[in-house]
Amino acid sequence: MFSGLNQDETKKLAALDLLRRDDTPRDRILGEFARLASTVMGVSGCFVTIFDPKFQYIKYAQNITLPEKIPVEQSMCQHSVYACESIICPDARQDNRFHHHPLVQSGAAIFYAASPLKTRDDFVLGTLCVTEQYPVKPSQEKIDQFLHIASLASAYLEAWYSVGQIDTLTGLPNRQNLLNELERIVQSKTTELHTLLIFDCIEIPRLYELSRYLGVAAVETMLRNFGALLRLRLDLSRTIPLYSFATGRFAVLVKANQASAIVEKAERMPPTLASITGDIELQLQTHTGYALFCPSQTNGQEVFRHVISALHEAIRQGVPVKAFDPVLDRKRNDDFKLLYDIGEAIKAPNQLYLVYQPKISLHTGETIGAEALLRWDHPTRGNIPPSTIVALVERTTLMRDITQWVIRETIRQTLLWRKSGVYLPISINVTVSDFSVPGFASDLERQVHKAGLACEDFRIECLETDKVLESDVALMELDLLKAKGFLILLDDFGAGYSNINYLRRIPIDIIKLDRSLISQITTDEASLVIVRNVIVMLKELDYQVLAEGVEDIATARILKAFGCDEVQGFYFSRPLLPERIPEWMGTTGLLEGLES
Repeated sequence: MFSGLNQDETKKLAALDLLRRDDTPRDRILGEFARLASTVMGVSGCFVTIFDPKFQYIKYAQNITLPEKIPVEQSMCQHSVYACESIICPDARQDNRFHHHPLVQSGAAIFYAASPLKTRDDFVLGTLCVTEQYPVKPSQEKIDQFLHIASLASAYLEAWYSVGQIDTLTGLPNRQNLLNELERIVQSKTTELHTLLIFDCIEIPRLYELSRYLGVAAVETMLRNFGALLRLRLDLSRTIPLYSFATGRFAVLVKANQASAIVEKAERMPPTLASITGDIELQLQTHTGYALFCPSQTNGQEVFRHVISALHEAIRQGVPVKAFDPVLDRKRNDDFKLLYDIGEAIKAPNQLYLVYQPKISLHTGETIGAEALLRWDHPTRGNIPPSTIVALVERTTLMRDITQWVIRETIRQTLLWRKSGVYLPISINVTVSDFSVPGFASDLERQVHKAGLACEDFRIECLETDKVLESDVALMELDLLKAKGFLILLDDFGAGYSNINYLRRIPIDIIKLDRSLISQITTDEASLVIVRNVIVMLKELDYQVLAEGVEDIATARILKAFGCDEVQGFYFSRPLLPERIPEWMGTTGLLEGLES
């Protein structure tokens, strides 16, 4: 039937599967071609068909009654399709191919003309037909016009298929095509449950990495092969379309009762091996997200969002398959809303504010500084924990906006304290995203000097220290900050993996021991030994040592005995509102009971 083709069978069937589905805008345009053809030929009837190997599907009909779907062998158009050529039959009753056909015997199609709708490589998609209830002998000019209209309809169908519905790289139906099918199911108002699955076969950064080593052509070949390999591993029936959702991502839309077998295979799917060179191969893990939905209760874009949410959760957790979780999705949506709210809070006059936690010298008992800590009083959710704020904004430009807000507010508050006779160095937390902006140090110096303050009045607490080492700009800005007179404090030393290389490469004045390092020194002998030796080492390297999270007298006593220089924590003081700092500065006897 589809002779003379140079495309693989899978692609042909995918094309026909797309064409035989209902598509109102497309079928309306096909109807325009059919009506134009009937007008040119001077007849009243016309119709357009799409064929697959088994059936003929009517996409449009005028002045002739036809079943929407019939077996190929029962159609008049089979002869045009099989021969891949046009047929002009002035009187079908006199033609052995048609005289027995019900349409002819009933008088509905005495005159019949058909032209195959085909691609440039003779891939037959269907037919454009015109009919009349009596014999007609059209002129050659009319026949030529009819054939020209059929060729235009063919070109339209090929463009519709290849440009709007097909991924050019893989030859698979694309995301828009999938959305169209989703919307068609939704509009059907069926209550039968369906499942959409999306498979991620390669992360985009890894794709760029492979392009660098293998070249673009080799990677494109790999991407094309992903689809065939995925279909094989999932053991998909030929009747189930595989969609190209995005680069390296594929999708399957099935009824819910078909999904469990696919999910089970996805959970057991082995890694894909990508050969780089020789015996070196990369393992590419496939991740899958899926969502069950009722078409009558949702829409296509929302289904997309749910499945993408599940897919990215699978990638984030490093698991092969993840179902859509509405509870987790609501949390993510709430987080996204909070992210927007933070941007608004920065502009608002009374949502963000700072509290200050005093730092106490273990040598003199004096308050020798304070750490500025951000707080957020959300208008509807109340107090938002600082950890939540940081987790939301740390990978966005809002991190820089917040840092600049903290800097401005700290400078403003320092000036107010100075007017009341309070001189207190303040620590400001700064992330690598701030340091990585060229000119950060000079801009901070300008702000401080413009306020009439000195750089020595402020400490810079360096967060994300491991990432600082990855950025030449961040290291340069830290060097500049130290050169300008700012004290540099390495935050959270001892939390997780602390690379001793920090101490050689970053211009640090003060090392801040994380609460996780000191929290067990009163109950765990190993923790006690570690903290003692860490303090001894840091002191021998001529660093000032500050311990945070000191919550009881026993811990404070041990730290003092070990030679720790400064402490901060609830035992001495919780973070204070700025108006309480002047009163706090008069507090004495903070070291009472610490002498062993």
